[in-house]
Amino acid sequence: MLNAGTFWTQLIVINLIFLSFFTLPSCKDKPPKVVQSDSILSPTPIDVRPPFGFPPVPVPSDNPFTKEGLFLGRKLFYDPILSGDNSQSCASCHKQSSSFVDENMKFSFGIDGSKGIRNSMPLYNLAYAKRLFWNGAATSLEDLISEPITNPIEMHESWMNTLDELQAHEEYPLLFQRAFGEKGIDSVKVVKSIAQFLRSIFAFDLATHPDTTFSKRAMTPQQIRGLRVYVDEEKGDCFHCHSVSLLNTNYEFMSNGLVENPAQDPGLFEITGRPQDIGRFKVPSLLNIKYTSPYMHDGRFETLEEVLAFYDTGFHYYPDYPNLLDPNLKKHLDPQTMEPVSRKWTKQDKEDLIAFLNGLEDSDLLSNPIYSQP
Repeated sequence: MLNAGTFWTQLIVINLIFLSFFTLPSCKDKPPKVVQSDSILSPTPIDVRPPFGFPPVPVPSDNPFTKEGLFLGRKLFYDPILSGDNSQSCASCHKQSSSFVDENMKFSFGIDGSKGIRNSMPLYNLAYAKRLFWNGAATSLEDLISEPITNPIEMHESWMNTLDELQAHEEYPLLFQRAFGEKGIDSVKVVKSIAQFLRSIFAFDLATHPDTTFSKRAMTPQQIRGLRVYVDEEKGDCFHCHSVSLLNTNYEFMSNGLVENPAQDPGLFEITGRPQDIGRFKVPSLLNIKYTSPYMHDGRFETLEEVLAFYDTGFHYYPDYPNLLDPNLKKHLDPQTMEPVSRKWTKQDKEDLIAFLNGLEDSDLLSNPIYSQP
């Protein structure tokens, strides 16, 4: 089995070789241009292995990894050609340097200056999610990609215009031909290639990862104390949703009592129509949380101190939806008043917990060249 380091190194070499097809010097009397080849080459399968200790990567049978597909998806992810005015790319709201979120932005802005309604989510370890977006609107990475492109408050483009521009581009016809083994560009190929790239992005905690090849530091004494607070059911009590594991999330949709009236911000209910899903949102991973402020699906908290204060005494119970609040929060309510009761933690406990959370870090993700703009 290849470890993540081997995969990353191999993919960098592959991309450099592949890029060389498009960087050869051109004749002085001709502009540099990639022309479509009459010979159809089969894409090259590649076995993308996750970091040591991760589950196998679920790969759709109709969209296997190929080196050409990965390169194409990565190039498209960074190309503003997918937006209506060619000013924004996927990477505009998911910046690698900020762990693939929109840095310090509560809501991202679309090409027309329209403000979004959800905080930008990080894009690592998405291969294991059965539903995506804060409200679970997509059931696959392929489904996830179409929405921002055509959404009028995001990239605000039509597929007809997108495909016309890609087909007229000097490089993309050949890139698509090599990625899919046939001529022609369509929306299915666009989303499949970007999905391959997103499915290949992994993040993990460098301090506690079981493969010592990647263990760049040990937890500090304060972070070890913070871990104890994290798993203490009378203090942090974080581990039920944010599992103490490599993925650091259960990938479920839960209600954390964030909004006063869940009917006004219904979350998963918008998709399923099931009353039990009113107010449930995706449980995010806490990996690289030090880089992904602000927090929550509506970006309401700027600091981890605010987040801890909320989970202490700030969350809401819903009498009209008595089974909605997650049981692991409900147990922190006063049974008479149904108001949150402050937990048995000290100021030092909270500081230790924040130190632990900030240590859940994969800083290599922020600059790893296999995820950067080609």
